[in-house]
Amino acid sequence: MTPKEALDISKRVCNAVKSEIAKVVGNERGVTVGMGKDGTPTKKIDAIAERVALEILKEYDVTVVTEESGVVGDGDVVVSLDPIDGTFNAVKNIPIYSVSLCFSKSYRFGDVFCGYVLNLATGDEYYSINGKSFKNGEKIRVSNVEELEEANVLFYYPDKRYPFKRLRVFGSASLEICYVADGTFDAFVDIRLKDGRGFLRPFDVCSALFIAKNAGAKVTDHRGSDLKDKKLSMDERYTLIVSNPNLHEKLLRVIP
Repeated sequence: MTPKEALDISKRVCNAVKSEIAKVVGNERGVTVGMGKDGTPTKKIDAIAERVALEILKEYDVTVVTEESGVVGDGDVVVSLDPIDGTFNAVKNIPIYSVSLCFSKSYRFGDVFCGYVLNLATGDEYYSINGKSFKNGEKIRVSNVEELEEANVLFYYPDKRYPFKRLRVFGSASLEICYVADGTFDAFVDIRLKDGRGFLRPFDVCSALFIAKNAGAKVTDHRGSDLKDKKLSMDERYTLIVSNPNLHEKLLRVIP
């Protein structure tokens, strides 16, 4: 599968999901219909989105790692799928929720060759192929802010006072990392630990991380280690510092 083919599949999946969930956004009141393979409750809107996405992805020779159903298929290309990132926002009709797909030659993040994130509320699409990243077809690049005191940072969740200009949390990690990729924000930080390891799952962030990386971001865990050997598997967890290169070392020095 070529990067262009993966991009076309992503667009097809996301357009189908967007059309189907339009019927329930803001109306389904967060009804829980089961438990996902990741151990979190599955809302009705999650189940609808995943069903639509899998119906299309099953047409291709891929293995899908997805939040609700776990591992589906046995193809050579691994697709990490988050059918709805920002379920609370979708249920409340807050326009920051997305679907994301990450295509890789293996279960290794370093082998990713296409990342795609669609804001389902606004229609804004972010994607990366062939070493470049785009928003709505226009090439994007991270900011050039150099000082922490001037930085606008997305942070889950600060436990002390930091010397940033502004802190925000929007509830959709994939879109928030894309906001770093396009220079809207200067950094994304998630240092939460659960059972001694990171909180974020691959399908939450890997597509956006690939987009941010190819837009010039420095992408590491909270200790500054490269992510290329992280897995796109159900049991993998991530901590993250994603920022423009000017800020990354400075962030590592102030974050425990």
